[in-house]
Amino acid sequence: MARSSGRRGGGGDRRRAARPPTNRHYPRTARLNNLLQRIVADYLERVDDERLGFLTVTGVEVDSDLNRAEVFVSALDRAPDPEADEAYLEVLAEYRKAIQSEINAQARIRKTPEVVFAFDPGVRAGARIEEILAGLDPVTEPETENDAEAEPETPSDAETDAEAQGDAETDVDAPTEDA
Repeated sequence: MARSSGRRGGGGDRRRAARPPTNRHYPRTARLNNLLQRIVADYLERVDDERLGFLTVTGVEVDSDLNRAEVFVSALDRAPDPEADEAYLEVLAEYRKAIQSEINAQARIRKTPEVVFAFDPGVRAGARIEEILAGLDPVTEPETENDAEAEPETPSDAETDAEAQGDAETDVDAPTEDA
């Protein structure tokens, strides 16, 4: 009587095929962040809602346990205003369930994270720095005598090549004394 290997279906000699090596050079959560960013951006691009205006999905951060996905957005067509921001986020919250359904349909993940929207703090900080810099007076340096005499004019390489070529043609065309 043959002994079983303890596995269902017998056949203890069968081995799993080795998986081919992958080119994954960054962690799974980073790949998932990029995938969800594309899915959410594509969905919002198809939405025809004037309340959203010019919306950009700047990034997504997914928890390691896939419970929550924070979607960072920026609206470049308007100035930051806390009251208007809340209204904007409420409009996005109306599409939350549809976006989660889209993620479930397109991404091959065990668990669909809860989508939460927030304005990207990096974009806001950059806009604030730009505003501060625009308010500063431009600093101009006075021109010194050394700047005016720094480099004498020299002919460019193209001019030098053209002159050399012209001299060579002149030498060939010039009559010789032997003729």
